[in-house]
Amino acid sequence: MAASASSPLPSPSSPPPSASPPAVIQEGAWVILQMGDGRNFFACAQQKGMMRLGRVTISLSGLIGVPYGSVLEVHPDRLVPLPGTTELYEDLSVGDMDGNDFARGGAPLGEYDGVSLDNRDFADTNTAQRLSMEEVEELKRSGASGQAIIQALASNSDTWEKKTAFAKQKWTQKKAHKYVVRVRALAGCGSNVAEALFVKSGLVKTTAIRPDSIAQLLSFGNVAAGARVLVLDSYSGVVLGCILERLGGEGKAISLYAGAQAHIDHLKYFNLPTDQLAQTLVHFPASALAELEVGRARRRAEGGEGGEEEDARFLATAEEEARARASGKFVLHTTREGEGQGEEKAAGQEDFDRAKWLKYLEKKRRRLCVLAEGRRLLIEGADCLVVASRHDPSVVVPRLLAFLEDGAAFAVYHEYLEPLVALYASLMEAGMLRLQMLSTWWREYQILPGRSHPHMSMSSDGGYLLTGIKVSQGEAGQREGGGEEERQGQEGEKSSGKEGGGNRKRHRNQR
Repeated sequence: MAASASSPLPSPSSPPPSASPPAVIQEGAWVILQMGDGRNFFACAQQKGMMRLGRVTISLSGLIGVPYGSVLEVHPDRLVPLPGTTELYEDLSVGDMDGNDFARGGAPLGEYDGVSLDNRDFADTNTAQRLSMEEVEELKRSGASGQAIIQALASNSDTWEKKTAFAKQKWTQKKAHKYVVRVRALAGCGSNVAEALFVKSGLVKTTAIRPDSIAQLLSFGNVAAGARVLVLDSYSGVVLGCILERLGGEGKAISLYAGAQAHIDHLKYFNLPTDQLAQTLVHFPASALAELEVGRARRRAEGGEGGEEEDARFLATAEEEARARASGKFVLHTTREGEGQGEEKAAGQEDFDRAKWLKYLEKKRRRLCVLAEGRRLLIEGADCLVVASRHDPSVVVPRLLAFLEDGAAFAVYHEYLEPLVALYASLMEAGMLRLQMLSTWWREYQILPGRSHPHMSMSSDGGYLLTGIKVSQGEAGQREGGGEEERQGQEGEKSSGKEGGGNRKRHRNQR
């Protein structure tokens, strides 16, 4: 098992060039609102959209037209952009500390090196602040800004001048999160969405998957533009969204799902174009894989294209219309004798809602076309396999490998190690190549002047990955047979060498 240490992934304020979204937030786009205390909120930019952010309910219309990465200040009823501001609190100045001190995390090393100030004489008795709570509330009601309130609190603190630069910076940031609430509007790219969901879940890998684990899935799974990817995602579409973003509209993503429909609630956060989704994404039920295994095996045996006949169901034929009329599902109303409506119609004749029937047929035909395309792609074979599922991988993955082309890469993620160990053993017996198991150790570091150190809390692990390359059973058997013949040949050479040595020794003794 390989283990490696990695630094935290950056949170870019703009998505990668492959996603190529607009430079500004459009109406209807999903945005990640990142607060200074590390919390993340997903918001949809709409003119009449409302959202509860912390203790206030705000209008989301202020997001429309704002560039991605902008800093906005939360007012009691709206979001106000701060043009020219790149850091959350760079324009905040309190006492002898300006905004640059907050942006870089305190004063430079030369300004506090050798200073003997410390916190040894401070007692947490809540008596150092001369402003009462009533006076602070009066400042709020009078319309004072958050910075003015923080300045008043610092001026009326008996211990402000005795604090170190570190203590001042921490104190001011804590007060700013309360009185000067600001957010950064991040675009919905793969790294931002994955990190926001993971942090929002409380760093629990059972409900979200860590960003570096997704990056390794895509890399070891050989996901690239133009590839045909077979995906099994149990994390509400976050892995599927990252794959679609990597494809960039070129290739196919065959998403397997269990149940009546696919659960991809998080896919909307990526703001992928509708035409790109229609061209690239194909949903297919996992319950229909059993019947495809026969067709896939027949195609590999015959070596042909193995085309399927067109499904003739749900066409607007006379027979279908007769069955629809007889079913009674598409009826407007039934006329009776003496009602006056439909006088030219016979008594008891039913009005057939043809428009509703045609709409029903179109919906069913569209679903049949999607299923037919999924069957065709699976029978032809996928270029790579990516599995991030909570199901037992030792049961799921061997069945999915049947739809993978020879020489294609696969990557399997699971939150626990034991299921992947069983899968590793079975794939080793099947002769798969380059099997390896990975677990990434990820710890964030604070990089500030004079106090760089690892964070006190960290994610225990990001789950486990099993990667490899598929080899057909025939090639695996030939390789094992060749190895057996080679071992037998080596043993034969050794035995013949021993016999030859014995004969030479007997010949010398006879002489």
